Amino acid sequence: MSLREDDHLSRYCKPTAVGRDGLPTAAAFELRPNEDHLSVNWLEYFGSRDLGTAVERVREAFRRKGYQLRRNGRFAVVGVGAAKTAVAEAVGRPGRVEHLPLSDDESHAGIFGYAADDLAVAVELRARVRREQVYPAVFGP
Repeated sequence: MSLREDDHLSRYCKPTAVGRDGLPTAAAFELRPNEDHLSVNWLEYFGSRDLGTAVERVREAFRRKGYQLRRNGRFAVVGVGAAKTAVAEAVGRPGRVEHLPLSDDESHAGIFGYAADDLAVAVELRARVRREQVYPAVFGP
């Protein structure tokens, strides 16, 4: 299922993909060589337009899956339309975003349309992340 242009996606950015300024680097949006999409979470899946509340639900999903969220990690939020535009502008072909629910993560989605060697897409995706839409992966010490 394709998602609406005005919906939002979150991407977990591990600490090695977060700059000293606390913002994700382009490395957070790079595909691995064997991947055909960038794994993200569809925030509107949770029924809330409050992004912070939706990101908390993504944190819960990650914990259920056994993922270790790190104190210096971040969740970066980007709009679906912005993600599709980033792909199109970087590689000259349309990007797409699809809902790809998993049994242990119903909000899972993917950004398609680029490959691991399309580093310009990662740069374009990073450029579309606004400071106020970056959330801590965990709270506290």
